[in-house]
Amino acid sequence: MNELINIKVIQKDFNGEKKRFVNARELYRWLGVGRDFSNWIKDRINKYDFVEDLDFFIAFAKFGEGFSGLNKAKAIDPKSGKILAKEYVVSIDMAKELAMIENNEKGKLVRKYFIRVESDFKKVMQIATSDPKFVNQLASQFFETREETKEYRRDFTDCIKDFVAVKNYGTYTDMLYNFLFLERAKEYRKLLSLVKKDLTRNFMYEEIVLIIGAFETGLAGEIEKEFKKLSRMLTQKEFEKIFDDFSSTRNWMVYQKRARNIMATYDEELRKIKHPKLIDYRKEFSQEDIQKLLT
Repeated sequence: MNELINIKVIQKDFNGEKKRFVNARELYRWLGVGRDFSNWIKDRINKYDFVEDLDFFIAFAKFGEGFSGLNKAKAIDPKSGKILAKEYVVSIDMAKELAMIENNEKGKLVRKYFIRVESDFKKVMQIATSDPKFVNQLASQFFETREETKEYRRDFTDCIKDFVAVKNYGTYTDMLYNFLFLERAKEYRKLLSLVKKDLTRNFMYEEIVLIIGAFETGLAGEIEKEFKKLSRMLTQKEFEKIFDDFSSTRNWMVYQKRARNIMATYDEELRKIKHPKLIDYRKEFSQEDIQKLLT
């Protein structure tokens, strides 16, 4: 039953350190508290001496979507004119204590969930602190995925060798990287301070490696089809046209956004690296991200 619990936990820089937080309203629902939320949380804060801006803070935006603490008594949505619900964002330590105070089976299960999530966060952050360059390799399937996608890379390079007249492998790879995360290979390597012997994709997150591999093998198939249709080697402009058509399909726009979210969020949170062109794709770093890094 513990595995069924899925309360969103996010990590934020708070008072100079990284701390994990939970939306008290979501915690309240999971605990099955039998009274009004507002009275419940206020009572718990007063009774157990929880301190604002230490154990919790108050926000008015949606939890996990760039919320910020506000000291106003109320906030009004400028578009609708409606009063926004006041959200209590509590530290994971406070959340564990709130769960324990309920003194029931649900409270015990929720507390165990938080203990496990906190342990997972600490495991990842320990690697991120000691060896951030290799934090992407935490995923148990990373090296298996890396080997699998080398075959997809060969599909791509072989199709260029066999079907495209101009063999600009680096240029074509940069087209892919730029499409997915707005950086050429050289820019990415510089941000990560990679040295000559470092293979670029060995330092990318598993999901991004998979997206790149799937794109390369899919594009290779499209190039081969055009080669067979024309019965001649393709020009670079024809390659670029096939690339543009292939990358503009709806499914690749979805993968593009996902790749940018991962790159922007994980590298800033775990490697303290900001991708200047991906600032708008930075999301909250949550327990779902931690689970992806560890499984």
